[in-house]
Amino acid sequence: MNEEVKRRAALRFGNAEWFRRFGDIAKSIGTDRFHEALVDLFGASVPHNAGWIIRYSRAAPPDVIYSWNVPAETLRIYNSKCLEIDPFSRHWKRSQSSGVLTLAQLETSDLDFLLYKSLYLGPAGVSDEMGMFFSTIGHCCLGLFLDRRAGRFEASDVRRASRMFPALEGFHRAHLERLFDNLRRKDVFGAQDFINRPVFIQDRFGIEVYSNASWSCAARSEPAIMEAVAELFPETSPQTRLAGNFVVRSETFDKDFSLAPRGRMFVLEPRPLIGEGGAERRQDVLQLFTPREGEVLLMIMQGWSTGQIAQRLEMSKGTIRNLRLRIHRKAEVASERELIKKFMPIFDLA
Repeated sequence: MNEEVKRRAALRFGNAEWFRRFGDIAKSIGTDRFHEALVDLFGASVPHNAGWIIRYSRAAPPDVIYSWNVPAETLRIYNSKCLEIDPFSRHWKRSQSSGVLTLAQLETSDLDFLLYKSLYLGPAGVSDEMGMFFSTIGHCCLGLFLDRRAGRFEASDVRRASRMFPALEGFHRAHLERLFDNLRRKDVFGAQDFINRPVFIQDRFGIEVYSNASWSCAARSEPAIMEAVAELFPETSPQTRLAGNFVVRSETFDKDFSLAPRGRMFVLEPRPLIGEGGAERRQDVLQLFTPREGEVLLMIMQGWSTGQIAQRLEMSKGTIRNLRLRIHRKAEVASERELIKKFMPIFDLA
């Protein structure tokens, strides 16, 4: 165990150093180091060997945004083999609940968990993991994780983390609101891609909360953009619509996000150009799928939600989800976003 691991493991919940770090979190609200300070305090209270921050989404694979003391090979194994079988991700997609959870609590005898043990835990030398989940926007979640390489997290560790959770979640929500307040006042979103992309936010009543200059400019030049916004269904997320020379993507905020509860965020992306031979290429693509999968693929490309497809085809939502999963596997993509990006150039859906 190196000196930094010893230092982190030596801290105890409530001592002077712990409160110093607690203050550091408050000072870092609204900055790009906020979540690193958050996971640092989490780790200061529970002895561990490594730490992660991972963003989970209902519609996209897990995205590792920070790691501490995690070997490069371990990161490679996780990113190349474990995104679809991560038990924490699978649990969150089912429950979408925040809180504290250990890997031992998720252990089952199903194939995905056995694969996770074989492909990740063994090669990584990890014996247990503890996660702390914070809900964010658009049906996604930010997870802070601690790894142990010997033994399991005990009930006392879980109790300490659970006692901390309400305060850390409060900091997390304050951080998000600061980012959105900055977005509304200064055109800053806290993430570089959103600084440059057109963004539009509505509350749950469809009233504009915010739009940046690039969105306003695009909407003036392309009336189809706001028409597409009006066509998107507020009860489903994420969604996609074509609008002239743009693709409109939307996500729904959580009900308790105070800036715009149940509101929606829209982002514009340039529409890819259709290359020559698009019709022939489209037929080649459709031959990869069964007729039913091809029908569902076309509806996905048109921006239909799972519920809308199920209603139109008179099938259950579970069946449509399974069809979507098979389409993703055959297309060799991990999310609907990747699917649309891959096939948009050969599907002329104007």
